[in-house]
Amino acid sequence: MQGHEEIVWAVEVYGSRLFSASADKTIRVWDIDSRRCEHVLEDHTRPVLSLAISGSRLYSGSYDFTIKVWDLNTLTRVKTLSGHTDAVRALAVSQGRLFSGSYDGTVRVWDEDSLQCLEILKGHTGPVRTLVYAGGCMFSGSYDKTVRVWDVQTLECKAALTGHTGAVRALVASQDCVFSGSDDTTIKVWDAQTLKCIKTLEGHEDNVRVLAVGETSMFSGSWDKTIRVWDLRTLECVRVLEGHTEAVLALAVGEGVPTPGSKMLVSGSYDTTVRFWDLSTFRCARKCDGHFDAVRVLAAHNGHVFSGSYDGTIGVW
Repeated sequence: MQGHEEIVWAVEVYGSRLFSASADKTIRVWDIDSRRCEHVLEDHTRPVLSLAISGSRLYSGSYDFTIKVWDLNTLTRVKTLSGHTDAVRALAVSQGRLFSGSYDGTVRVWDEDSLQCLEILKGHTGPVRTLVYAGGCMFSGSYDKTVRVWDVQTLECKAALTGHTGAVRALVASQDCVFSGSDDTTIKVWDAQTLKCIKTLEGHEDNVRVLAVGETSMFSGSWDKTIRVWDLRTLECVRVLEGHTEAVLALAVGEGVPTPGSKMLVSGSYDTTVRFWDLSTFRCARKCDGHFDAVRVLAAHNGHVFSGSYDGTIGVW
């Protein structure tokens, strides 16, 4: 699907529509069935980096330091949320509150009803890159090498999780744990309740760029061109998936892709390909060429996989 003129930074699926955010300052709205662009949301003045959907709203975060609030039914802008003093790189919603993580080192909390800023969460000394919700708390990962834990209700900082020796670029949560992936080549496993580090997962030989969680496994993609599969129960590495010839930048877990009932891991890489890995055999079932530049983001939904690339296009697989 062609339309964006620059890098696609984020993709989100809502019903029969796909939303894509790009460095060309726009968000495109695609009808999944017809694969046509229905609408272009234009209001940001710099690249759009992050998207989140909650109820009938779409939130978009940008390098213009703002968050735009869009009505998903009318596809019109409801409000602009201002206050950050640098790019808004991560968005997450929990319990009626929108959390925005910024390169200004803060996390802002917005009330979804009033769209007012409730609090500015301070403590990080570097850009905030990633957010994930787990166990009543919002976890924020930063280039300052730490993960901070914020109570979603009281907005107090419950802990600063230290130990990484490089930037934290990725966070994901399973039922009981939060995983943090870092430029130090490791992944740390944190108990979502006690906030203690249970284990440090070692094996990658370069930056850990992306994490994803499935039913029984956690997956990590690295600059070392590999994907590692970790058993959620034992926290052991059970498989190393090799095949990409450049850094792995994106991961998604999909069902019914490419055959109904099957479970697949999908990976996107700097090598311009999208690979499908069968989770029953851990074999690469399919390699898709079609992009002309790095595959930056992935979303899996209802048997479809959507890939956003540096070339400005969106692949549908």
